[in-house]
Amino acid sequence: MGSPAETAPSGLTDEEARRRLERQGPNRLVAEPRGARWKELLGTLSDPMALMLGAAAAVYALMGETRDAVILLIALFPVLAIDVILEARSRDALKKLASAVSARVLVVRGGRTFEVPTEDLVEGDVVHLKEGDVAPADGEIQQGSHLSFDESVLTGESQPADKAPGDRFFAGTAVLSGKAVGVITRTGPRTEYGKIARLVAESSGESTPFQRKLHALVIRLGIVAAVAAGILLVLGLLRGLPFGRALLPAISLGMSAAPEEFLLVYTVFLSLGAFRLTASNVLVRRLAAVETLGSTTVICTDKTGTLTSGRFQLERHEPLAPDVTEDELLVAAVLACEPEPADALEKDIVAHSQEHGIDVGRLHSEWRLVHDYPFDPVGKHMSHVWESTGGAAARLVAKGAFEGVLEHCDLTPGGVAEAEKVHTALADAGLRVLAVAGRDGPMTGERESDESGLRLFGFVGFLDALRPEVPGAIAACQRAGIQVKLITGDHALTAHAIATVAGITHDDAEILTGDLLDGIPAADLPARAARSSIFARIRPEQKWAIVDALARSGETVAMTGDGINDAPALKRASIGIAMGRRGTEVARASAGLVLLNDDFTSIAATVLSGRHIFENIQRAFVFLLPMKVTILGLAFVAPVLGFPALLLPVHLVWLELIIHPVAAFLFEAEPAAPDLMERPPRPPDDPLVPKGLAIASVVSGLLVTIAVLGAYLKGLDSSETYARSHALAVLSLASLLTVFAARAGDHAWWKLPMPRGARFWGIWAGAGLSLPLFMAWPAAAHVLRITPISGRDWLLSAGLAVGAVAWRAFGIPKPPGAVAS
Repeated sequence: MGSPAETAPSGLTDEEARRRLERQGPNRLVAEPRGARWKELLGTLSDPMALMLGAAAAVYALMGETRDAVILLIALFPVLAIDVILEARSRDALKKLASAVSARVLVVRGGRTFEVPTEDLVEGDVVHLKEGDVAPADGEIQQGSHLSFDESVLTGESQPADKAPGDRFFAGTAVLSGKAVGVITRTGPRTEYGKIARLVAESSGESTPFQRKLHALVIRLGIVAAVAAGILLVLGLLRGLPFGRALLPAISLGMSAAPEEFLLVYTVFLSLGAFRLTASNVLVRRLAAVETLGSTTVICTDKTGTLTSGRFQLERHEPLAPDVTEDELLVAAVLACEPEPADALEKDIVAHSQEHGIDVGRLHSEWRLVHDYPFDPVGKHMSHVWESTGGAAARLVAKGAFEGVLEHCDLTPGGVAEAEKVHTALADAGLRVLAVAGRDGPMTGERESDESGLRLFGFVGFLDALRPEVPGAIAACQRAGIQVKLITGDHALTAHAIATVAGITHDDAEILTGDLLDGIPAADLPARAARSSIFARIRPEQKWAIVDALARSGETVAMTGDGINDAPALKRASIGIAMGRRGTEVARASAGLVLLNDDFTSIAATVLSGRHIFENIQRAFVFLLPMKVTILGLAFVAPVLGFPALLLPVHLVWLELIIHPVAAFLFEAEPAAPDLMERPPRPPDDPLVPKGLAIASVVSGLLVTIAVLGAYLKGLDSSETYARSHALAVLSLASLLTVFAARAGDHAWWKLPMPRGARFWGIWAGAGLSLPLFMAWPAAAHVLRITPISGRDWLLSAGLAVGAVAWRAFGIPKPPGAVAS
């Protein structure tokens, strides 16, 4: 057959492809849900703070206080702008990351052959496929020979499907052998596999324990706000206030209790952390994956390309001497390859043989390939049938896994023992070993009979070198209390050699192979999987059983995968990690993280990042918690005691514009603790904030509430405006001190280095200066209904703030056995 590039159709023109892409949409197996943009807009507009600001503006308007109504409506813009800017920043960052793993395919358009992203494929496009490729859409084969596809993802049958011109191929199926030119007939969700892929990728994964606790907190705060607001409304009406006047304190309380800051901090921290992870070549598809990986207890990793470089080089060839010569082995190895090999291993075999004196050109002139027996996924081997140029002789040569090839060989018990000895020596050296066997004689055209009675020539051993940085990354994970488990399709000896060099802690007696795994009852598998750190000769479908067993035993499991058959296991894992280079689109769609460089060190970096992000989320929550207690207390207590409302909606807008930037930006940039990777994984049932810190935060919030109310009551001797100004001064200064309490956690403040970044001090100073600047600016003071206070009262405010918060500077006592935050 001629080269596809020489005889391929000219394909669509660029203009035809462009028009069809506009009409058909991108070739995505998982399409964007309908109305996603509208849902996003409605989500922004339904911000609790925004809704209550609108309600307060309406009440002011009905009361005839037009100025206050307009001010609150104007205040809607900065409040919404913060949410919009932060969400847009997160969304744009993730879109940029997503483009980094755009798969590409060789397409013919206008007579030119070039690569395009698979998303740009349209019906009618002419594409080239070769061994190892995954079909990007449904189509029909136009040209090709010796073709076979793995269609198990659609049919469930492991037997390869032979293909010829005129046959159909399907999206998501893999080319096992041969080359083809095909025409695309269906793209995206219209493909056979598109329906399955969409269900796999869009199925809602289980919420993380942290997410569930966070949503429970939001619901509880919402209930508290609703009940307290109702009490204030009823009290106001009982005191004879007009409905509008009674409603305003209730709205203020609702605004003060709105818990959107917690959700905002969680989303923003994960989004910005995900963006920074690109430096470690990690694409984050689901934000919760970062937080989950930070609490992972088990990492299941494959070998090729993750722990190793993924570039096999033929290191050794071992004939079964004295019966087989080196030349006989190398000739057989060459004939076990395609005449024009596309596979990297076959190219290496041919090059290695030429370096050792084999005239490959003359060999191919003497022998003509007449038939392929495709890759057998059970025996893990394939074979070629050759005919001599004159047609007088025939030869079959097979190569593949030792166990599978051995079943077809005619060896004496002594020959088997010798072969096993040579194979063991090669595998024990960490080589990937292929057996080579063959026979001369007439062929029947039936695979079973043609592959019987083979002579074992020997072995070729390929070295896939361990990445030099892997041992350090694995050591870091194991020091962090994370078990690393190797799951590979390689021989147990090869897996053991790699695990030893990589430094994976394991028990040699507990190495588990696929055959042994099949014989273990489901009830016993969790305990058995927990004891094993090396799983060898594992089939893709067995990965799900391993991950499921570990998850059932209570582990938080991270798993790597690259194939379509890995998708169920990636979904079953607490966090699925897909390979970006060799991973299929469906594997990437099923995973929470994509490793753009297929490198284990990226996993270790993400574990550190996940722990760091969670630590900073906790710091932000430790800041928000006492602030929420204080603001809620002030909004409730003053009206209940019959005093004029201390916090009006406009003051809550000011606090909103301070709290959001401080919580969202100041703590997000905090550096990681030096011992972060020395700590054990965080238990899933841990609270959002450690109990001691939560109690200290609530107590601090109550003390600040008392201090602010004390300043307010004292100031009422002068006027309501002065009292409010004095109270807000105490609240502002207390919030600045709470920042340092949140940074330190349960440590003494002086045990942490002072922040050095301009970002920290800029945000901190901006928040602190906002109140005195507004007091000095008549227009702003008029809007906020505040006035400048005396220097003496500023000193008193500072004393009250220090008394309410600074007691935390000495640290929080920890219960025995607790780990410092």
